[in-house]
Amino acid sequence: MRKNVLLIYNPSAGKNGAGKLLPKAIQSLRNCGCRVTVFPVSKNYGAEDIIKDEASKADIVVCCGGDGTMNHTINGLMALEKRPYLGYIPAGSTNDFAVSAGIEKDVGKNCRNIAGNRPFFYDIGKFNNLYFNYIAAFGAFTRVSYSTPQSEKNALGHMAYIIEGVRNLPIGQYIELEYTHGGKEYSGEYIYGAVSNTKSVGGVNFRVLEDSDMDDGLFEVILIKRPKNILDVQNIISALILENYKSPYFEYFKTNEIEFRFNQATSWTLDGEFGGETDRVNIKVENKAIGLLK
Repeated sequence: MRKNVLLIYNPSAGKNGAGKLLPKAIQSLRNCGCRVTVFPVSKNYGAEDIIKDEASKADIVVCCGGDGTMNHTINGLMALEKRPYLGYIPAGSTNDFAVSAGIEKDVGKNCRNIAGNRPFFYDIGKFNNLYFNYIAAFGAFTRVSYSTPQSEKNALGHMAYIIEGVRNLPIGQYIELEYTHGGKEYSGEYIYGAVSNTKSVGGVNFRVLEDSDMDDGLFEVILIKRPKNILDVQNIISALILENYKSPYFEYFKTNEIEFRFNQATSWTLDGEFGGETDRVNIKVENKAIGLLK
């Protein structure tokens, strides 16, 4: 049976550019017997809009772009009662999700997998009324991916995120918060927090996340405590470089639902995209919500 593929691509994504990968992707999918319909995302017509209008005709939705484009694709799919399977052709700067999901880097092989393999159902995060594909984060490093100039992202890849993150590490700035998980309440002062379902963040593999499973119904939470002086900042940077997450500056645990309450509106990123500002967030796992072809 011939499969209908809706291919959504972001012309400006990454150093390779989705537009450069597109011809091979289309041809590879057609060689596998797929009928391919192509839509570029734009400022006025994003992935959510395309999926709302076109996904009912598709067996598979393929996203060709970076983690941000994938985020919009996921939000579009999660709004549907009946969801097509998902394929992903990574074309961004870091492609954290593709690394963790084990997606084939070669476009031709990836497309053959999309056309011929069975789906892997994995977990999606619900962030209040939005969804994220693999990470929701706040604090010191969350401005990195959307504040880093696109030219730097394209030229440097994940190094741009690291450089910008170190550059913006705050001294004397912190976030007061309370959080609830597992029926217990906690509070503290932090410079960073992330709820993740991936082994890689900002293009860097974190050893503490190596045992994360994308379909286990649990997300990994990392919180970095407030540094009180320059020595604390240096110790935090050293712990990050050495991946010493048993450091007293870190809190790490797994959960299927967590609520954060802040003393003021706090900025978040969702899959590297600006996710808005809020003083209260409920995050929960939507277990095995999306069927990924890889």
